Amino acid sequence: MKDFSCYVIILLLARCGLRISEPLRMQLHHYRSIEKSIYIEKTKFKKDRLIPVPISVATEIENYISARNTLVPPDKQNQTLFVNDHGIPLRGDKVRRVFHLAVNDAGLARPRQVLFNTNFNAPTPHSLRHSFAVNTLRNVKERGGSPQNALPILATYMGHVAYWHTVEYLKVVDADQHRKLVNFATSQAKLT
Repeated sequence: MKDFSCYVIILLLARCGLRISEPLRMQLHHYRSIEKSIYIEKTKFKKDRLIPVPISVATEIENYISARNTLVPPDKQNQTLFVNDHGIPLRGDKVRRVFHLAVNDAGLARPRQVLFNTNFNAPTPHSLRHSFAVNTLRNVKERGGSPQNALPILATYMGHVAYWHTVEYLKVVDADQHRKLVNFATSQAKLT
């Protein structure tokens, strides 16, 4: 159960932009299968929010709950959603350990980098939250929308208490644009 728990938690971090503490505190009733949504209670800024989850993530959560109901002995069942093999709530250090093993196995371990005015630290589980935000803004831009206009919705979805926390993700989208311009200028200089 602990590996399956870690997998679904990491999936929630990557696909829904959750903080690591949020799925670790989730109760069984926080997942709403009919709505395909999760209720996040008393998050970092003492806010509650209800967010939709992608169908593929909902399917994994439902598979997990089914396995949990089958594999965790009835006398060890409790209301915490993510548990280990003995029904004990999963701890963050286990998720972090699995995350770092996966990053190393995939060859994605990287040292800290600076790209223009943005620092990129070595990957952590929280990096998945950042990737979610940046990829969401990139998707908006690729569809012809304005990432700036999407920020209030993204801020609410991610549970940011202040709008400017979400604005920080535009730096990465802008840095990516700058990098493309530099690469284009470099390739054009080589042609002449």
